[in-house]
Amino acid sequence: VSSVNKGDKFQFILNQTPFYAESGGQVGDKGKIVSKKNISEIEGTQKFFGDLYVHLGEVISGTFQDNTEVVMLVDENRRNKIKSYHSATHLLHAALRNTLGKHVSQKGSYVGPDRLRFDFSHMQALKLEEIKKINSIVNSIISSDGFVETKIMSQDKASKLGAMALFGEKYGDEVRVVSMGAHNDKIFSIELCGGTHVRKLSEIGNFEIIS
Repeated sequence: VSSVNKGDKFQFILNQTPFYAESGGQVGDKGKIVSKKNISEIEGTQKFFGDLYVHLGEVISGTFQDNTEVVMLVDENRRNKIKSYHSATHLLHAALRNTLGKHVSQKGSYVGPDRLRFDFSHMQALKLEEIKKINSIVNSIISSDGFVETKIMSQDKASKLGAMALFGEKYGDEVRVVSMGAHNDKIFSIELCGGTHVRKLSEIGNFEIIS
């Protein structure tokens, strides 16, 4: 189409974007695309074929035409909440392995602006004392207020460092490694991850398993 008008639903497709596309359990970003007095509300972002980013939106005001210069505005408050939950997911994974054993591995997750869900392998449901211990461990790491570090390296080097990989995820020759926290003079959590994360652990706030 040559243009989209107020009230029109549309898909804005780019090969580069500041919006995070739904991936690895983390929901896609929302926000606005603005051009002068023209405003589009982005309701979600998805990724297809590796490098095509689809922004699902609706024109709130004005008209958008081909080759229009725009400003893309990610909903920062929502993104920050998601970052906190995603970083907490990594700490939860490490705390589960620390408490239950190294057989524990991630099998799925949901990371949104309102909550996280974490699916993992184990032989039985968690006991109350185990839940309390896991809560305590995660909050202890958060209160240490360490920095979250990200590095790009070869998959082989990441493997030698002991980085955990996401179940079912495909990785290239180079991977992004996210490290956070310290426990017994070792890195507490180190995983391969392309998602968004806090800069310092205190940004996560208090952690609590509610179900």
